[in-house]
Amino acid sequence: MKKETSNSLNKAFLLDSCRINGALNIISGRWKALIIIHISEGTNRFSLLKNALPTISDQTLGKQLKELEKDTLITKEIIAEVPVRVNYHLTKKGTSLLPILVDLSEWHEPTPAKK
Repeated sequence: MKKETSNSLNKAFLLDSCRINGALNIISGRWKALIIIHISEGTNRFSLLKNALPTISDQTLGKQLKELEKDTLITKEIIAEVPVRVNYHLTKKGTSLLPILVDLSEWHEPTPAKK
């Protein structure tokens, strides 16, 4: 996104003026919540996450993991073996997000269709 577009300026304004927008920006992305939940349940390697989320592309999974790491929700542990293994773990900040995700899930409980 170009820095001087109205879209970019609006996003910067909203992030600066409302902490909720900042929090939502960190967890936005259609896969991030599921990735966080799977990591919390022990599905903590790329191949395991890929199996748990079969329709996600390798590129998207890698990008989402990098963003979660950049935002300090997960850490990456490199295990020097042949082949090299990488495990992902939730940080304290990532773990503190779990009850919020549960609350969001319950809040979004679909209402029954009207007859």
